[in-house]
Amino acid sequence: MLSTLTLVLQMLSPLIVVILLLEAARWRDRRRDAAISRQIALTDALAEELGAVVAPVVRPAWWGPWRVHIAVPVSHPVLVGRVVAIAAAVLARVPGRHAIVLTPREPATPVVTRVPSIVPRPQAA
Repeated sequence: MLSTLTLVLQMLSPLIVVILLLEAARWRDRRRDAAISRQIALTDALAEELGAVVAPVVRPAWWGPWRVHIAVPVSHPVLVGRVVAIAAAVLARVPGRHAIVLTPREPATPVVTRVPSIVPRPQAA
């Protein structure tokens, strides 16, 4: 009886492993889709209210709250406060805990490109 049970478990083990791997992939896809949908909702709410001033990034954590990373212009404290208020309002509507992580955004530096000038060379006589 015990040897029959062992034989059946050995025969079913590849199927069990495949099922477990498929479930793990499904769990990963659900978490990724949830992160993307939260990020889209947050980005849309911020863009609707303030325009395209910040770009939040939502990442699920293994344990603990989801992380919402937002690079904000620290030279505009009123804007930072408004971004946090909008983010908190949007994230209060979705299930789970969230941690808003603010990082200072560097001021935009103008991109200087050098265009090579074409100057005709003087011809030797």
